[in-house]
Amino acid sequence: MAVLTASELTPLRQGYALDTASVNATKAQINTAVQALEDWWETTAKIDAGTEIETAVPGEFTNPEKKTIGRWWLYHKFFAGG
Repeated sequence: MAVLTASELTPLRQGYALDTASVNATKAQINTAVQALEDWWETTAKIDAGTEIETAVPGEFTNPEKKTIGRWWLYHKFFAGG
């Protein structure tokens, strides 16, 4: 489990505030929510995504390449209208 630093959390909170008309959550609440996503990614999604890619195309991608594919898929899903 990777713990996000204050310098990593600050731009995430700022981004949330920019996209939210009215921020009712405290910094601590937003930090906790973001850390929960970080924990989920590190313990579940990253592992499962790598396994899923390996099952689909065995031996074709290194772990760093799998992470890159995952990053761009997330970009597509959440920023490019996927």
